[in-house]
Amino acid sequence: MSTEQIAGNAPVESNPLVDLMRREIRADPYPLMAELRESGPVPVQDGSVVIFGEYAACSQILRHREMGSDTSSAPMVKAFVANEEDRAASSIFFMDPPGHGRQRKFISKSFTPRIVSNFEGQINKIVDDLFGKFRDKGEFDVVSELAYPLSIGIICDIFEIPEDERHMLKEWSDDLALSTELPTLGAAIGILNVFSRDEINRFGSTAIEAHAYFADLIHRRRTNPGDDLVSNLLKTQGDGDRLTRFEVTSVLATLFVAAHESTTNLISNGVLALLRNPDQLTALREKPEVITGLVDEVLRYDPPVHLAARMARTDTTIDGYDVKQDDVVVVLMAAANRDPRAYPDADRFIVTREKPNVSLSFGAGAHYCIGASLAKLEAEIAISAFAQRLRDPELDEDSLEYRRHIVVRGLDRLKVGFTP
Repeated sequence: MSTEQIAGNAPVESNPLVDLMRREIRADPYPLMAELRESGPVPVQDGSVVIFGEYAACSQILRHREMGSDTSSAPMVKAFVANEEDRAASSIFFMDPPGHGRQRKFISKSFTPRIVSNFEGQINKIVDDLFGKFRDKGEFDVVSELAYPLSIGIICDIFEIPEDERHMLKEWSDDLALSTELPTLGAAIGILNVFSRDEINRFGSTAIEAHAYFADLIHRRRTNPGDDLVSNLLKTQGDGDRLTRFEVTSVLATLFVAAHESTTNLISNGVLALLRNPDQLTALREKPEVITGLVDEVLRYDPPVHLAARMARTDTTIDGYDVKQDDVVVVLMAAANRDPRAYPDADRFIVTREKPNVSLSFGAGAHYCIGASLAKLEAEIAISAFAQRLRDPELDEDSLEYRRHIVVRGLDRLKVGFTP
């Protein structure tokens, strides 16, 4: 886009991101995403919020060292951040250096390729058990009977959470997931434009309960350490440094939500894409080895995470557009992943794409998702099982319901019929 075109971008009066909350848009946000992408950088209201959707610009922003993830000082968020202590309690996803790098260093040691590969047996066992429960019924809900129980089951296994305590985490999970959207949506749209004060208060109460639970779990692991993620985080150290108990508590709460939310959406979106593109389901059945490329294509075509917010720490220029210090920059990964300048036939679901599929769905740069390899492994096993084990699967389009989430967008219900 030329400077002349950019110079003509007057701030729009209303924030188009608000439309993402509409039920009909939530089911198919991609036309709106395309419109925002092709409009170039879209400054909102006074220009302090700028929306980007082109692949090149989004990739640059996510990797830019001066684009901070801590949006707590954004005008529409600041009123809800009580003090510096609350800022310090922010998720690692919304931390800037040096805190982010320090925590990430410890966490990443628990998600190496070798460690992740060790979970393959557990994932297969959970998938086998889940299919055993519905294979004779002739129908099932992909979200509640496959994707969700698999993703939450694995993260609970990784934490070694006792079976009789898992129900509490399931009860908290939706509120915790919605609350993680506050820093992004608050900065990009305005917190009270998205959530009511009652909801915000409820999120806070749930967070307190969850943090208390994880603090107790940490105490138990200190007393009786094992080979689980919690124990490993407590004993991992480097250069005389280690995570404090408070930091481990925050990390556990964050990982719990992130690990199962995005994976649930990835699996559900993959199954939906195959059902709506039966030729691609046939391609997977004929060549099961394409599953890795298929999961990458799901991540590009219908990603579990749709947008992110960054805050400029200094004046800079992004793809020819001048961004001022403290401007909030919104990155539409879901729009960038369908940019025709980056992908031929970008709106088509093609599981055998020849071009390397480097989507932005798990972020990029310093904040690239730590658990990406685990999420992809779960999706590969679950989607492969769906394709190979079920005969004549048929989508019930009327059953489709999307959750109210905007950042981490996903289905709440997806029913499929099949021949037992």
